[in-house]
Amino acid sequence: MKISLSTGSLYIFPLRWIFSRAKRAGFDGVELVISPEVEWRGAAYIKNLTREFQLPVLTVHPPLYGYPGWTAINDSYAPIMEKAVALTESVGAKLMVVHTPRARVYGDAVGQEFVKQVTQTRNEINGGGLLLGVENSARVTARDERYILRTLPELREFADKHNLALTLDTAHVGTFEWDLLDALKWFDGRVANVHLSDLRTVPHWIHSQPRLHSYFRQHQFPGSGLLPLREFLRALHARHYQGALTYELSPLAVEAWAPWRVEKKLRAAVEFVKQSIAA
Repeated sequence: MKISLSTGSLYIFPLRWIFSRAKRAGFDGVELVISPEVEWRGAAYIKNLTREFQLPVLTVHPPLYGYPGWTAINDSYAPIMEKAVALTESVGAKLMVVHTPRARVYGDAVGQEFVKQVTQTRNEINGGGLLLGVENSARVTARDERYILRTLPELREFADKHNLALTLDTAHVGTFEWDLLDALKWFDGRVANVHLSDLRTVPHWIHSQPRLHSYFRQHQFPGSGLLPLREFLRALHARHYQGALTYELSPLAVEAWAPWRVEKKLRAAVEFVKQSIAA
């Protein structure tokens, strides 16, 4: 497996700085989060960074938050999937992460558009080497359980039906209080990207604040929370997983407020994986 760093973990810094720290820390590649800088700089700039630092873009991720041109991302990936695929292909990545929509049923407008766009895109890129990796979603509030593709059996059924890859997010699994090791069975044979991070206990009022939830509860440094990540990594290794292992961490988890400490945290993250597998 290739250890990757999500650029979203350090989104407050320029891309060049992120690439340099990822390289020095020992990462094998990056997951590029679409952002204003990514669009402003363009694919040629990103590819120059990959050559300069010998650090490929392994996967591409939707914007963390909606912004002009990508506002629909908060409800569904469908309206911006075409340009996201174009960007993914232009930077040489082999997988594009797809978030599930906020649709109550497959038959409503959002659900229909999502299914149509995913299947159409999958058919267009079939045989082209690019994978669509649908990611299991998190539960922040009770209403998140009402949307389609929130349970792992339903997600797997959808992936099998439409021949899609899957992105397994460990923290998202934890938000549903599912057993992480048991959850692996729903991804067998389909998982092509893993978002690795821990999940912490937080005060109850944070649970209703999605952004605070992401910063303080999900996407925490491995070993700092509730999830059996060492056992999980050994189980992945035993399954001969060869895809990307992507650290998708909160900026707080890598101490982004103290840039001089970031590299140390990133090195520790890489070492956590290597030690876990070796053990």
